[in-house]
Amino acid sequence: MKNRIITITLLASLFIFIQIPQNGYAIDKVIVVKGQVFNDINHNGTQDPKEKGLKNILISNGKDIVKTDKNGQYSIEANIGESIFPILPSEYTWSKSKSKVVNANYLYLDPNQPVVQNTISWHVPVFKSEAAKSFSVGAIGDIQVDNAEELNYAAKSIFSELNNRNDISFNLMLGDIVNDKMELLPMMHDMMNQLPSSSWTLVGNHDRNVDNPLFMNDAFNRINGSDNYSFNYGKTHFIVLNNVFATDKKSYEGRLTDKQLQFLKNDLSYVPKEKTIVISQHIPMVATKNKQEVLDLLKDYANVLILSGHTHTVSRHFFNYPNIQELGVGATCGNWWRGEKDLEGIPNALMQCGTPRGYFVIDFDDNKYNFRFKGVGLDDKKQMALTTDSNRIVVNVFGGSDSTNVSIKIDNGEWIKMNHKRDIDPIVSNIVELNHSKVYPTKGNTLNPLRKRYSSHIWEVTRPQSSSLKRSVILVKAQDRFGLNVEEKFLLYDM
Repeated sequence: MKNRIITITLLASLFIFIQIPQNGYAIDKVIVVKGQVFNDINHNGTQDPKEKGLKNILISNGKDIVKTDKNGQYSIEANIGESIFPILPSEYTWSKSKSKVVNANYLYLDPNQPVVQNTISWHVPVFKSEAAKSFSVGAIGDIQVDNAEELNYAAKSIFSELNNRNDISFNLMLGDIVNDKMELLPMMHDMMNQLPSSSWTLVGNHDRNVDNPLFMNDAFNRINGSDNYSFNYGKTHFIVLNNVFATDKKSYEGRLTDKQLQFLKNDLSYVPKEKTIVISQHIPMVATKNKQEVLDLLKDYANVLILSGHTHTVSRHFFNYPNIQELGVGATCGNWWRGEKDLEGIPNALMQCGTPRGYFVIDFDDNKYNFRFKGVGLDDKKQMALTTDSNRIVVNVFGGSDSTNVSIKIDNGEWIKMNHKRDIDPIVSNIVELNHSKVYPTKGNTLNPLRKRYSSHIWEVTRPQSSSLKRSVILVKAQDRFGLNVEEKFLLYDM
């Protein structure tokens, strides 16, 4: 009998799905996965006679966690649509992987390729390496390609840049890898495989197969292995959560399921309180409906950094716990690959908050971290934008927040504290006016749909008056106790 889905709509929003057996069994069939985690000394992916199993390695199905026995053996139950993955200690690395997207090496129980047998064997080859004491991570938000042209934009910009970086240990791809075009996921995966560093991926609302309401993440997980998992690197524990919860075929909200919360609780029970925790999810935690349940599980850890994408703006959020902050990293497609093109034919796509297309580099050292913005194609030192008018000097610190102290020094004068202000970025305001006056878009370009909306990282100070032409060297520094410490020098002429 073919798989049928009978949908009953109540109050235009409630959907009940009746599951009918497919290929001889129900899609909620329980599968037993058994295998061994072993020390793959020669990195060939096969267990040779002298290669022993490793005990006490954690294996999970996205909810439950089991430990391998003294011979490295494990057994865990899972449902169709779930993934099986190891949670390796920092000193162990996956061996003979089929992909540099690490989670793509996990076992996904694909509902589109049903398994007839009740038991599956899945082995995990690893090798021992020295755990990193300090390392850097690329936090990459919303590449969100929609077609072949945008695939080429991504290749020429963010992927070309990452391909020339050897200072990043791995990348966290924070969702919306594509823009509802599941057929582009393999191409994006291929570009990640070309990078010198490995990557970890999570699903965004535009990475879901909405035509399969029972398993919206099937296309993503066939390519990327899993959309919920955790791993260790250095002294930091990373947890990746899919918090895009479907409320209808195309609508969604930010929340976590009871199963995910149980996984988080189970996972954290193995993590010492002095460790730094990094949570990666697509929809910001600040907009996640049951965020308090998550925060309650994290409140006793020394440092917690939450990374998110989704909004196409850079933002930072603080909660009622001094050890927890969230960094919304913005989008590497900027404002959806829109706007005037540069010399390479790539749209400027300035974000609504006035931040260029970019990402963040996070530096971890022992149990501490700091972060810095990186505009795609821009110098590492480009951390802010400065504009002036007849009355004031305005600075947009791309990684700043209302907890950031920003000061300015003109020539050899004293440091002056700038005032934080919720305001429209002046460059954004100028583009909006050019749009309204039909100057933009020029021929061959697309309109960047910016609006006059406030940015959360604007500072201003009254501009000193000058009666004659005067060159000024302006130094701006921005720092806070949450990991930001940047400065930039500008040259200004008064007329």
